[in-house]
Amino acid sequence: MDAIINKKCTFLDEFPFEIRSQIYECLLVKKILGTAQSVTKISRFGADLKYDLCPEVLRLCHQIYDEALPILYGKNTFYIACFRVDNHPVFDHTFDDDSQKDYESDGVVGGAMLVEGPQVELCPLTRYENDKTVVPFPVPDLCHYITVPRVRNWRVVVSRLRNPGGNWDPTWSLMDLCLSISAKPPTSLEVLILPCGLDHSQGDNYAFWGCDGVLSPVRLLRNLQKCVIKEAYATDVPDIIRLADDEVMESLRNEEEGIDWEIPTDLKTEIETLVTSQEPIDLRHMMHKSLTTYAQAFERYRPYKMQMGLRREDVNQIDNRDIEYGEFLDASAFNPFIIPTMHPVEYDLRICKEASVDLEEEEDTFKPHRRNALTYLERQWTRIENANRAITEFIKQEKVPGGLFDIAERAKEQSKFSTNAFQIHDHEKQHKLCLAMVYLEDYAASFKRDLTHTIRAQIFSNRRLFESHYDLPRDRLITQIAREIEVGKIRYFISKFSTAVNMCDEQYLEILTARKKLFEFDGLGQLECGDFDTKLGFSLDMIDWSVNEPNLTPYRRLWSDSDEDEDYDGDGDVGDEM
Repeated sequence: MDAIINKKCTFLDEFPFEIRSQIYECLLVKKILGTAQSVTKISRFGADLKYDLCPEVLRLCHQIYDEALPILYGKNTFYIACFRVDNHPVFDHTFDDDSQKDYESDGVVGGAMLVEGPQVELCPLTRYENDKTVVPFPVPDLCHYITVPRVRNWRVVVSRLRNPGGNWDPTWSLMDLCLSISAKPPTSLEVLILPCGLDHSQGDNYAFWGCDGVLSPVRLLRNLQKCVIKEAYATDVPDIIRLADDEVMESLRNEEEGIDWEIPTDLKTEIETLVTSQEPIDLRHMMHKSLTTYAQAFERYRPYKMQMGLRREDVNQIDNRDIEYGEFLDASAFNPFIIPTMHPVEYDLRICKEASVDLEEEEDTFKPHRRNALTYLERQWTRIENANRAITEFIKQEKVPGGLFDIAERAKEQSKFSTNAFQIHDHEKQHKLCLAMVYLEDYAASFKRDLTHTIRAQIFSNRRLFESHYDLPRDRLITQIAREIEVGKIRYFISKFSTAVNMCDEQYLEILTARKKLFEFDGLGQLECGDFDTKLGFSLDMIDWSVNEPNLTPYRRLWSDSDEDEDYDGDGDVGDEM
C-alpha cells in the first residue's frame, strides 16, 4: 500500500535504472502495436487483444509509472489507419432499458443508433471506442485523446481513393492525426500511402486524390528526427478495408491518364525535409484554441462559454446527452450572443475557427479577426485590471495590525470569537466598510461583458432569463454582504469579504493565465494584435489573507476622500507587475 501512495519506492533503488528499463521494455514494448494485426475486425478492432503487454506494472507505484510510461510510448511504434466510417447507422427499437438511459436517439424512448465499423481512426489507442455498436456521444476525436501526443513513433496508413462507397464508405484523411500531434511532434513518422487500385471501390468509381493533397496535413509538423513517405503493401491495410482484385490495378494503369501512380520523388523529399527542419510555423488550430480559451475566460455562464469558438454545425450537433449543455438546452436554446445576430467576439472566433482548419487558404484571415476580437476584449480587460489594482491596494493598506483586514481579527472570526460587534458604532470603520464594498462591487461589475445595442435588444425580451444565468454564488454573496452592512451586522465581514474577493480573483487569474498563453503557437512571430497590450509582467498570486502587510512606509490612508482616486505605487498581491 505504501508503494501506491509514495511517489518513490526504495525497493527499486536496489536495481540500477538500466536494468529497470530493460524490464519495462520486456513488459511494455511489442511489435504488434505497429502492425495492422493490432486492429483486426475479428478482434473487435483490438478491443479483445492484450498485445501481450503487462500494463499492470504502471499501477504498482508512482515511480514505476513515471519511469515506464515514457518507454511504453517512446519505444513502441504505433499503427494507425487514418480513416473514419460513415456507415449509415440503423435505428433499433429493441434496445435494452439499461442502455437506453445512456443512448437515447433523438429523444425517442427505447431507440438507439446501431453502427458497425470504427468511429475514429483505427489504432490500438482507440480500440475501445471503435468496438462500440452504438453511436457514442460525443463522437470520438483524436484531438481529445491525451495518449496520442505521447506517442513518439507513428506508422500511418492512408489511401488516395476518393469514393470507396458501400455501407461503410470510409473517408481517409491525415488531418486529425496531424492536428493532434503538431503541438508536440513525435520522434519519427512513417507514412504509408496505398497504391492506386489496391483498395476496392464498391461502386467501381476509381477516382483518386493527388499525393500533394493527401500529404498536405503533414506540412503542419516540424522538428521530427525522422520522416519516411512510401507506398504501403497489402499487409499494411486493416482487414476492414476490402482489397481490389489484381486485374483492377492493371486495368487502371492501362486506362487512366494523368494520375501520379508513384509518389513524386520531389514531393516526398520536400515534405520529409520540411517536417524534419526547425522552420517556424503558425499552428493556427492551436492559436484558435488559445484565443478561444482567453475569450471564454470573460464569460461566466458555462453553456455560453462552451459555445464560444464553435462553428454553427458544431452547435447544431449539441443534444441532451451532453451534460455540459443541459442548462443551455433547458433554457430553450436561448443564446443572445449567437442568435440571431452574433456578438462581435463570437463572430470573430467563428471566422478564426474556419480559417484555422483551412490549410489551403492563401490569404490569412485568421490574424485580422483575432486582432478584432482582442481589441474588443482589451477595453474590458483594462477595466478589470484597474479594478483589481484598486481593490488590491486598498486591501493591502488595511491588512495591517488594527486595520480593517487585520489577520488577528480574521482569526477570531474563524474561531467564532470575533470582537466585531453585531452593530457598527465606529463611524470611521463604517466608512471603511462602505468603501470596501464600493471597491468590491466595482471589481465584480468589471467582469460584465460589453454588449452592443443589437445584442442588448436580443436580450430585452428575455432579460429576466438572461439575468438569472448570472445570479451565481459570487453575486449572491456580494449582495448579502452589502445588505448586512446596510443593517450594521458585520460579525463575519472579513471572512465573507475575502471569499468574495477570492472568487473575483479566480476569474481575473483565469483571464490572465490565458492571456499569457495567447501567442504561444505563433511560430512566425508576426502577432498582428492591434491595441492588445503584449506586456505580461503580472503576478499570478492571490491575496494572502493570513499574513499582515509589512509596514515599510509611512501610513497613508488610501481610503480617505482626499486621495482615494490617486494612483498608489505600493505592492499588490494580485495584478502586480513583477
